[in-house]
Amino acid sequence: GRPLPTTETLIDQMSLAQASLFVYAALPILSEFLIESGWTHTYFYISDIGGWAWYAGFLALYITLVEIGVYWMHRTLHTNKFLYKYVHGLHHKYNKLTTLTPWASIAFNPLDGILQASPYVICLFLVPVHYFTHIFLLFFSGVWATNIHDAMWGDSEPIMGSKYHTLHHTHYLYNYGQFFIF
Repeated sequence: GRPLPTTETLIDQMSLAQASLFVYAALPILSEFLIESGWTHTYFYISDIGGWAWYAGFLALYITLVEIGVYWMHRTLHTNKFLYKYVHGLHHKYNKLTTLTPWASIAFNPLDGILQASPYVICLFLVPVHYFTHIFLLFFSGVWATNIHDAMWGDSEPIMGSKYHTLHHTHYLYNYGQFFIF
């Protein structure tokens, strides 16, 4: 029942998203190169790390470190005046319920997307991660970003739902995390 975004807003978001997409895709390409070169702790078989218990433990650690990394990267993009003005601020021109759409999730400066997704790659050097789990999490983070930019209101604590990310876009000082609200 809320007012819908204008056609101009949708076209603006789609254009910005498409312009950024090719550069933004560089991070998964770099990730794949690092994995195939053997420079990360990525593994292909659960037996490589000692079984499912180790898999679950390392996965929890990886997601925790990625979440902390995304939080601090996103917060830095807000608190550093230069980065906000020239990198992240472009994404925050969508700051009303009528300008938030799923397209807004990838409508940003391509450097912004790379910086916020970089913890997924950096943590590959710190924690053993199953290859397909890493690929799935990269894909899922894109789906997740689409979900939290749709400005739908719903309680999802402690998970970062669109309610909390909408507050982030309208007030700028809250909810820097990706999956969790801390």
